[in-house]
Amino acid sequence: MNKEFKFMIAILFISAPILFSIYLNFQNELLIPKGYDLAIDGYVISRTLMIISTFYLLTKAGYFIIKNTKKD
Repeated sequence: MNKEFKFMIAILFISAPILFSIYLNFQNELLIPKGYDLAIDGYVISRTLMIISTFYLLTKAGYFIIKNTKKD
């Protein structure tokens, strides 16, 4: 495998979780299981965890981009 192909796979593995967690932040009903509509505590916890993971992934992606631009 050449270097460009590996870089594209790395970008895919970085962007997919970020896009998925952003999608879950906007689709609130996916975080609440069926039959637990009144369980708002679990919703708040799961939404907070999704926001934290999104920020973490964006930070890691930023460091990755900075590290790769310094090499060039």
